[in-house]
Amino acid sequence: MDTVSALVKRALAPYNQMPDSVTIACLADDLLRHGEELLARVAGHEEAEAALRDWRRLTADGPTDSPMGNWNHARALARTIRSFLRVLGEQ
Repeated sequence: MDTVSALVKRALAPYNQMPDSVTIACLADDLLRHGEELLARVAGHEEAEAALRDWRRLTADGPTDSPMGNWNHARALARTIRSFLRVLGEQ
C-alpha cells in the first residue's frame, strides 16, 4: 500500500506544486489502476459507500474540459482512494 499512499500524496500536493500535463496524465492513470484494484476489497464495507459512489461518478464522468480539469480529477481520485485506504485501515 506504500505505492498507493505515495500516489495519493503526490496528487494532493498543493496547487502551486502542480506537475506538467504529461505527469498529471500518468498520475491519473496510476490512480485509476490502483483504485480499481481496491474496489473489490472495499465493496461490502458500509463505511465505503460514499467513496464507492464518488469513484463510480469520477470514473464514469472523467475530468472536466478546463485548464485545471485533469489535475482536479486526479486529486478527486486520490481523495477517494484515500477514503478506501481508511476503510481498509491501511493509511
